[in-house]
Amino acid sequence: MFHLLLLALLGSYTPENWRAYPSLDEVRCISSTGSDVYVAVPAGVCIFDRSRYRLLRALTRADGIAGDVELCAHNPSRGDVFITTEDHIYRYIPATGRVEELFAPFKHVSSIGIAEGGAYFETDAGTFFRARNAADFTHVTEIPIELTWYGAKDTLKPRDFPVLTPYFVMDEQLLNHKITLVRPDKGNKRVFAAAEGYGIVVYDARSGFSQAHIRFGPSRAPVRRIARLDNRIWFIGGETAVSLDTAGDWQYFLTRPGDLSTGGFRLLLGNVTTLERSQGLSALLSDSAGLLLGTDQGIYSLGPNNKLAQLLSLPRRVSGLLRLHDSLVFGTDAGLFLSVGDSIVEYSDPYGATDWGVFDIVRADNGTAYFGTLGGIVSRNADGAWFHYVPPGFDLRQPVSALAATGTRVFMATGTSITVLDTKDGSYTMLDAPRGFSVPEISSLYADDKYLWIASPGLITRLDYTKELR
Repeated sequence: MFHLLLLALLGSYTPENWRAYPSLDEVRCISSTGSDVYVAVPAGVCIFDRSRYRLLRALTRADGIAGDVELCAHNPSRGDVFITTEDHIYRYIPATGRVEELFAPFKHVSSIGIAEGGAYFETDAGTFFRARNAADFTHVTEIPIELTWYGAKDTLKPRDFPVLTPYFVMDEQLLNHKITLVRPDKGNKRVFAAAEGYGIVVYDARSGFSQAHIRFGPSRAPVRRIARLDNRIWFIGGETAVSLDTAGDWQYFLTRPGDLSTGGFRLLLGNVTTLERSQGLSALLSDSAGLLLGTDQGIYSLGPNNKLAQLLSLPRRVSGLLRLHDSLVFGTDAGLFLSVGDSIVEYSDPYGATDWGVFDIVRADNGTAYFGTLGGIVSRNADGAWFHYVPPGFDLRQPVSALAATGTRVFMATGTSITVLDTKDGSYTMLDAPRGFSVPEISSLYADDKYLWIASPGLITRLDYTKELR
């Protein structure tokens, strides 16, 4: 019925269409230049401007970096930035915006020392030097005394800076976060202090007053659901709910209760995050009756009275929720079901695709509901008509584990890639590594009228699909 077109993608990565927000809970290295600051966290290297601390870009797997990032160090003699993972070393070239791997006679780098004439590397195979204009690494036995070290040989400690007393950062909920890493900026006018589970605080090196708090991205815990509530985008998982407002500011709410208005009722975040911690939040649906929550053990409602009530106790994970008139449709790995009053009946599609499990549910603006199944999706429009979509070359054994829909587009995630269906013409587009998207796992999707938001371990990725999918 629909014309199927699978676009051939040949290295069409456009970095400006993508924005990555790595978690700043664990900062491993900080290096600064006259204009930029580079921060190494496990999911990548964050680059932000030194004047206003705006995130400019994050270098991640999509840029060709394999594994968790360990170190980053700006090399002023060449103007590039060294980046290391467990078994790889790269350099980022700001002038071109590209990351290239360096083939070295060693695997693991424990420390990088920056000198005026080049960089020294303490490695598993000894000490090596890379001069300003050299392309190769040279084994050396002696190193200068005056080096700026990053990594294991970095001897800077928080208590070396009395202006950082009492050496912890207090968040909005009066919880303390220990300062674990410090780095003075060029010129020693400021001190960057990384606080565990928080982010980075910039201090005036003379007065000790804080100048800025750098916080963005998810918490370390995996994001289970992305949803829009109270005109904010929420990323919920583990013990933390993180929100992003329309001004681009990030807010963090832990397990302590925090009230905010949404949809005419009060959402008690303490209830939501406690439920996520105890049972795992696997589905979320906002409707006129309040907020419906699916977990690994059942379905709950959170209403205007801030009371959390269990609607259904189930022996399996609820992977999606849908309101159908006065009934509730929910998906599980055993199929699709309809709850009416006290009764639960199987709610199968005419193709039998949902009989093998439903792994996510999303409703588009036009009322059409999409169900993630093995090897594709099925949909039910507002008139009750069903359709079945199987992208060309799709692995029929692979579940569509996360869905998002906006306009005529449906985004379906399977493992580490996303397939985009445009229902207007039945065409398909693949978002994967050649296109600029590479993560170890996708846990949730959300789409608005411009951006696709993608949750993966320690990382939120935002795609401007209006430009990428022209």
